[in-house]
Amino acid sequence: MGLLKTQQSLRVPQSTTATTTQTPLDGLPTLSVSHSHSLGDMSTTAQYTIGVCAMDKKARSKPMTEILARLPPQLFRIDVFGDDTILNQPIEEWPVCDALIAFFSTGFPLAKAQAYVELRRPVVVNDLAKQFMLFDRRDVYRILQENGIPLPRHVVVNRDGYGGAPMTEMIEGEDYVEVDGVRINKPFVEKPVDGENHNIHIYYPMNAGGGCKRLFRKIGNRSSEFDPQVNTVRRDGSFLYEEVLSTQGTDVKVYTVGPNYAHAEARKSPVLDGRVLRDADGKEVRYPVILSTKEKEVAYKVCRAFGQTICGFDILRVQDASYVCDVNGWSFVKNSEKYYDDCAVLLSKYLERLLTGADDPFGIDDGPFSSPMFRPNELNDPPALSMEDNQGDGEEEELRCVLAVIRHGDRTPKQKMKMHVCHPSFLEYYEQRIGDLGKKGKKDLKIKAVADLEHLLQVSKDLLRRFKVRDPEFVEFLNERELKNGEDSNDRVKGYRTLRDVLERWQLCGINRKVQLKPKEYTVGDDGVKRVSKLLLILKWGGDLTHSGIEQAEQLGQQFRQMMYPGGDGGLIRLHSTYRHDLKIYTSDEGRVQKTAASFAKGLLELEGDIIPILVGLVLKSKDADSMLDQSGSLVQEIIMRVKQRLHTIIHRGDNCAQLMEHSHSRLIRSVAQALTAVDQPIKKMEVMHKLLKNLMEQLTKILQEKAQEQALNDHKHQLAEEEFPATHLERSRSISVSASIRNKHKHQYPVPNNKDKASEKDKHGRADCSPQNERDTKFPEPCGRETLEVMRERWAKLYRDFYNKKRDTYDLSKIPDIHDCIRYDALHNNRLRLTGVRELLDIASALSHSLVPQEYGINIDEKVHIGSAMCRTLLMKIKDDLDLARGLKLHTHRLNPSYAKHKHEIKSTHRSVRTRLYFTSESHLHTLLNVMRYGRAESPVASPVSDEARKWIEDIPEFCYMTHFVVRVFERFQFPVNDPQRFRLEISLSPGADQDPLSGNMETVFDVAPLTTISREGLTCQELVDYFADAIEFAERQQAGNPELESDSGVEESSKGEKDTVAHKRTNYCLSGSSNNSDNE
Repeated sequence: MGLLKTQQSLRVPQSTTATTTQTPLDGLPTLSVSHSHSLGDMSTTAQYTIGVCAMDKKARSKPMTEILARLPPQLFRIDVFGDDTILNQPIEEWPVCDALIAFFSTGFPLAKAQAYVELRRPVVVNDLAKQFMLFDRRDVYRILQENGIPLPRHVVVNRDGYGGAPMTEMIEGEDYVEVDGVRINKPFVEKPVDGENHNIHIYYPMNAGGGCKRLFRKIGNRSSEFDPQVNTVRRDGSFLYEEVLSTQGTDVKVYTVGPNYAHAEARKSPVLDGRVLRDADGKEVRYPVILSTKEKEVAYKVCRAFGQTICGFDILRVQDASYVCDVNGWSFVKNSEKYYDDCAVLLSKYLERLLTGADDPFGIDDGPFSSPMFRPNELNDPPALSMEDNQGDGEEEELRCVLAVIRHGDRTPKQKMKMHVCHPSFLEYYEQRIGDLGKKGKKDLKIKAVADLEHLLQVSKDLLRRFKVRDPEFVEFLNERELKNGEDSNDRVKGYRTLRDVLERWQLCGINRKVQLKPKEYTVGDDGVKRVSKLLLILKWGGDLTHSGIEQAEQLGQQFRQMMYPGGDGGLIRLHSTYRHDLKIYTSDEGRVQKTAASFAKGLLELEGDIIPILVGLVLKSKDADSMLDQSGSLVQEIIMRVKQRLHTIIHRGDNCAQLMEHSHSRLIRSVAQALTAVDQPIKKMEVMHKLLKNLMEQLTKILQEKAQEQALNDHKHQLAEEEFPATHLERSRSISVSASIRNKHKHQYPVPNNKDKASEKDKHGRADCSPQNERDTKFPEPCGRETLEVMRERWAKLYRDFYNKKRDTYDLSKIPDIHDCIRYDALHNNRLRLTGVRELLDIASALSHSLVPQEYGINIDEKVHIGSAMCRTLLMKIKDDLDLARGLKLHTHRLNPSYAKHKHEIKSTHRSVRTRLYFTSESHLHTLLNVMRYGRAESPVASPVSDEARKWIEDIPEFCYMTHFVVRVFERFQFPVNDPQRFRLEISLSPGADQDPLSGNMETVFDVAPLTTISREGLTCQELVDYFADAIEFAERQQAGNPELESDSGVEESSKGEKDTVAHKRTNYCLSGSSNNSDNE
C-alpha cells in the first residue's frame, strides 16, 4: 500500500545528530544536508527528516532534484545517503530519518535497505518488500491478475523451478507456441521472467514475412533491431509469451503519485523501427495524454496492489481497451515543470498526513490539485471533444480528415501451374499431412507452413534426381503413365522442375505462397480402405511487390506527408506524435497490398528499417477489412461475367472499329472509343499478338538452348582439365562455394531499401531486385528477381497456349490483361535481355486491355452503378462513417493533454486533431468506386460529387496504374455556424498512378506516380457526399435483397434483332472468334 506507516505511535521528529557526514544534494541550496538544526540557524527548523536511500545516479537526477527542492523546508529536511554510505557502511551507521525514500536501481542493495527499515522503523514511501516482486515478471502478472487489472493474454514457460513447479512442456509450431493447451499465435512477445532483463523479442508470423524484433535498453538512438532470419524462440531460460496487441505504433507510460493521481505520456513504440526520437536536450520525445476512466481505475489499482506510491507502469491501448504490460516501480516524469509542482505538493501532503498519524494518508478532502489529473470522485470519462473545442487559431479553415483509397504498387506477374500427380511420393505426402491435420474423407489441402513446403520441395528434388540417373523404378512409372494415359513423360518432368524452381528460388517464408492438393481419383485397397490415387496440384506464385513497388509506396507516403497535412513535411509527424493524429490503415488479404500499405506507412511517418514490424504494428488486417477491400460476392461476380459476355458481343459485331464506334458511341464511354480506335481491328490485332507471343517464346527457347550448349562445352573442358590436373579437395570446395554464391545472388530476399544509403542501391528506383550489375555483361543474363530463364520461358509459353484455341479458332479475352501485365513487367525489369517485339506487343496489349478492363465493371451507366455500389457497399459505409466522425460529432478518443502540452512542449494548437483513414486495395475497387462517384442513380436526390470537367478527364484515363489513389479531404470552416452544412467542405482528388511509358528509356521517372488532380465540383460539402453515399448504399442493399437480374438487352443495342446473350453466368473466360459470330455459346 502506497505510503506505509510502519509504527503505530505518532512519529516524534528526529533531533539526533548523525555520525556520518552526508553528501550535499546538488541543485538544492535551500535544503539542509546535516541532521540537526540549531535554534540559532537563520533557516526555519524542519519538523521531519526525509532520508533518500537510492543510488546517486537516481538520487541526484534532475526529476528528483526538482521535486525535493519544492518540498516545504519548514516541514522537511532532506538527507541523501549517498553511494558510499549505502554500499560500504553498515545500516547501524546510516542516517536516522522519519520518512524514507528508497527504491531499487542497478547496484542497489535492496535487502540491506529493508534491514535498515526493520531497524529504524521509518515510514516508507514505496514498500521495499513488495519491490522484490518487481524482479520477476511472473509475480507482476500474478498480482495484476489477482487485482482484476487487464493484461495481455499470455502463457508462462518455467525452466527454473519457480514456486516448486516442474519444467514446463512447450510445443513450438511455425507460427505459435502452446503451453498446457493454451496457444499463443504469432506475432507474440517473448519476455524473460527477470524483470531487469530487457532483452525482449517479438516474433512475426510467416504470412507477414517472419523474423524477430529484438528490443533492448536504449543505445544511442536505437531501442530495437530486426532479424529476418530468426523464427524460433529462445530455450535458455524461463519466459513469458504474450500476444502482440495492435497499438498503432504508440506506447503509453503512466506515472502515479499515490493512487489518486496519475500522469500519462505517449511515445513512439520501439516495435516499429527502433529509432528513438529525442528532443533538443537529448531526452526521448514524449507527449502528455489524457487517461480514460478505466485507465484511471487501473492506475489506482496498480499503486495499491504493488505498494508503490510513486510508480510507473506501461499500458497498451487497443481501440477501447487498455492493458498493463509492465510495472516498473519508482519512476518520475522527465522535463515537466507542472508535474514537478504536482508531485511535490502531493508528496508533501502524503508524508505530512502519514507522519501525523492520519488513518488514510491518501485522503483527498483538501488535496491541492492544480492539475487536470484525477481524484476518486473524478473517475469519469474525460470531456468529449466538442465542436466548440475545435475553434481554429484565427484561421479560416482547418483540416479535419484525410481519406484515401490506394492501389498496390508495381508487382511481378501472377502465375499458376496445374498438374495432376499420382506418384506414390506425392500421395504419401498428402496422406501424411491430412492425417496430421486430423481430416477424414475428401479434403483439399492448402500448404502454407515452411516445413511442409520444404518437404514438398524435397519430393520434387528426389523425383528429378531419379529421372536424371534413370532410376529403373521411376522410368517404369513414367512409361506406365504414358502407356495408360497418354501422358508425355517430358511434360510431367517439366512440371516437377517448375515446382522445384518455384519453391527453391522463391522464399518459403512470405505472404504470397500458395500450394494446394485436391483429390481427384480414389482406389480401394485389399484392406477395403479407400485411398487417394490421383491429386490435382495447384501452384501459384508471383504477384509479389517488387523493390520498385516498395519504393513507389514509400515515396508516395513521403509525398503524402508533405502535401496533405498542415505544417509541411514536419506537420504530420508532430500531429501523430502528440496524439492529435488518429491513423488507421486497412488492407485486403493480398500480400502485395499489405506490403504496399506498410511501405506507404514507412514513408508517411518517417520510419526506418524493415517493413515487417511496420506491417504488423500499423496495418489492420481482418476478415472484415478483407471483405471490404477484396473483390467478393457471388452476385457481383455473376453480373461481371454477364457484362464480359455482353462486351464480347459488342466488339464481336465486326472488326471495323470506326464503323462500330459510329453505331455504338452512345453506349461506350470515350476511353473505350479511343482504345478501340488505337486497336482498329481487334481480331487481327490479336492474331498479331499471338504471333508475337510465339516469337518471345522462341527467343527464350533459343537462349536456353545456347546456354545449355555452352554449359555442356564448359563442363567437358572442365572434365578434361580435371583429368589432366586433378584439383585438391580444398579447391573443389572453394569452387562449389563460389558457384553457390553466384546462384544465391539471383534469389529475391526482399530486403527493404536502406534510407541512409540510397547510393548503394542498384539505382534510384529499386532495381536491386534484378541480377547483379556484372551479370548484365554476361552472355546469358538472368531475368529480374527470382525468375529463371526456364520459368520466364514457361510463363510466355503458357500464355501462348492459353490465348488461342486452334480447334475453335477463338481468342480468350480474359488473358489479355495477363499478357499486358507480363509484357509491361518485362519492359520495365527485363529490358537487358534485349528481346525483340516487346514494343509492338506492349502497344497492342495496352490498347486491348484499356478497352476491355474498365468495361468489365459495366458498359452503360446503370451497370456501372449497379456493380459499383454492390462491390463497394461495405467500403462506402465505412467512408461514410469516417465522414460523420470528421464533422465534429462528440468524440471519445485518446488525445493530447492540453494543459501539460502547452507548458512543456509549446504546442499552440492543442485542439487540432486530424483523422486519417487509408484503404489499400486492388484495381477493381478503384474502378467500381470511381464509377459510383461519377455516375449516380438517375433518381438520386443528390448530384454526383464529381465535376463535369473531371468526369471527362477520368474517362480519358486509359488505365488505373499501380499506386492509383483517390483522396478525400475534409476542412472545417469556422466562419460558418456549427450546424450549417457549409461548415465542412470537401476536396476530392485522383491520381492515375505510375502511368509512364515503361519503354520511355528514362529510368529516373518511369516509376513516378502522377500528381493528384482535383475532381470534386465547386462548393461540395461533407453532408452532400454523405447523402450521396447513403443513397448508393441503400440502392445496393435493395439490389441485394431483391437479387434482380440485369435485363438481357442492357447495353447491347447493337445486337441483331431477336438475338440474345445466352452465355452461362459461370463461364471462367470469354472468347472472340476469328471465324464465327456465334462461338460465344460454345
